[in-house]
Amino acid sequence: MFKIGEFSKIALISVSQLRYYDEVGLLKPAKIDEWTGYRYYSAQQLPDLNRILALKELGLSLEQIRRMLGDEVSLEEIRGMFTLRKAQAEQSVREELLRLQQIDARLQQIEDGDSYDNYDIIIKSLPPQPYFSLREMCASFDAARLLMMEMHRTLPAVVGKNNLGRFTVIMHTEEFNPEKALDLEMGFALQRESDATYTMTDGQAMAMRTLPAVETMVTAVRVGPPQTSHPCRAALAGWVETNGYEFAGNGRELYIVPPFLGREHETVMEIQYPVKRIDVAPALLN
Repeated sequence: MFKIGEFSKIALISVSQLRYYDEVGLLKPAKIDEWTGYRYYSAQQLPDLNRILALKELGLSLEQIRRMLGDEVSLEEIRGMFTLRKAQAEQSVREELLRLQQIDARLQQIEDGDSYDNYDIIIKSLPPQPYFSLREMCASFDAARLLMMEMHRTLPAVVGKNNLGRFTVIMHTEEFNPEKALDLEMGFALQRESDATYTMTDGQAMAMRTLPAVETMVTAVRVGPPQTSHPCRAALAGWVETNGYEFAGNGRELYIVPPFLGREHETVMEIQYPVKRIDVAPALLN
């Protein structure tokens, strides 16, 4: 038997918390000295205490914990709940990290002002391109990344590794709204057409189509998470406006290095926008 102070040091829990668990009936001492009133605990009570603390860390109330202990919740069930809670916590950490990265990118954009000298802006003419893709409403960038990773894992065996070009994403969304799902088309540009078929784990089927030729495409390569690409996009927009062009269709993102989980900062992507010369004749007539 251990005095309450000794037991608190063994279990790494405060004496006041042990007393409270006694008061509410969650964990009674193994023995209370009838003369001194001292509480004594047994090492055999540690598994019960650990169950209580694990369920508490999962966000359950003490009343919920009491009911679950009464139903003799198994270790496997606790492990399953903990795994889910861990995934939720990791997602929250990723989202907070992303917010910090976005703030850094906004600050950098303020410092750079109207300059787009940080990027090598290149004009290209692109031929038609076979494209094995899927168009889907993605609830978040993270959901889109999971689809992207599934395609990277599975499609080389489906269409042939030597047939793969760059992974390409097209945003069909009319406007960017973080509160709404993203209308994205994603897949691999191919060296040649394929009759391959593939159904994603969510049941959506990928399909072959041809990306149309683009006479004038303004492009720039950047490094970093896709969600912090706005300085590069601002540089492209500045170049377009300064040089008398206008956007002429949906932009594309070509991934040279995809955003692997935990290594998003190593992502390398080329941002592309189809553009055309502004017709200045009407303005001259006015």
